[in-house]
Amino acid sequence: MAALDLAGAGARVRRLVLAQVRNVQTVGIYRGDECMAVVYFGRHGWRRTEMALSIAPAARQHMGRLVRMAQLTLFAMAETHLIVARIRSSNHAGQRMAMLVGFHAHGNFEPGVWILRKGRHGRDPRSRQGGAKSSRGTEGATGGGE
Repeated sequence: MAALDLAGAGARVRRLVLAQVRNVQTVGIYRGDECMAVVYFGRHGWRRTEMALSIAPAARQHMGRLVRMAQLTLFAMAETHLIVARIRSSNHAGQRMAMLVGFHAHGNFEPGVWILRKGRHGRDPRSRQGGAKSSRGTEGATGGGE
């Protein structure tokens, strides 16, 4: 039910979410009785795990906690699996959250695919988006994902 609540009202998206819930491991993250996020883990082959994420608007104030929870969970999974996420180039909030967790855009692998890199979450996020030199700016942290 939490996955459908976060999917919105569109019939097509709701059907896709139901198929996702049936076919991959799904985890709900709650604060009290309220669902903050739903995480989907799909296996691709023997070693690759793809992660997808739906975040409730109410989770905005808890992004720091969600990022830390994702780091702890995904870094442990990355010991035995390649963890990837697909993020559209137009999804700036999803890219920002992926960078905070430790994902690195990897266009050579497949366009829109981000790969988790342990030990890189402390670097400047802009340096992970194609190797451009970073400059200090005032980028807002909005968090979010696909």
